[in-house]
Amino acid sequence: MRILRACFLLGGLFLGAAMVPAQGSGAAISTPAAREAVLAIAARLTEMDSPARREAVEKDPFYPAAGELNEETAKRGDALTDEERLELLAAQIKPTGSVELGGEPQLLFTEKRQKIGDKLSVVLDKVEYVVEIVSIEKNRFRIRYNNLETTRSIK
Repeated sequence: MRILRACFLLGGLFLGAAMVPAQGSGAAISTPAAREAVLAIAARLTEMDSPARREAVEKDPFYPAAGELNEETAKRGDALTDEERLELLAAQIKPTGSVELGGEPQLLFTEKRQKIGDKLSVVLDKVEYVVEIVSIEKNRFRIRYNNLETTRSIK
């Protein structure tokens, strides 16, 4: 990443230097001193010891602070298997019923209907997951997450 950023900065600096209109016949060719100046600026911008790079990250999304974890997350840690995560996600989905319209079963929520194949966004521990509705029956439905499926009843 650091090399890519340095190449991008150097490319931009060289492009900017190349776009300067020539003043005379010999001004179109860059001098070694001008190239050295551009390289010095690029080296300064990509230094690893710069103060901007030493600043601490305010919030790391991969390792949240202990204060941001709720009680359930703190108890179980991040050691959830996909099966456990799927069960917790399924528990968050609470349809109000099901209906069959035009021969197609639909899962009812307060103000919207979902069909087989539709995707649902479910938030668990401040992370949004997307699950797919696989089947809908009169009193239960089936969802899929990461190629795992589970069945829940409609209450």
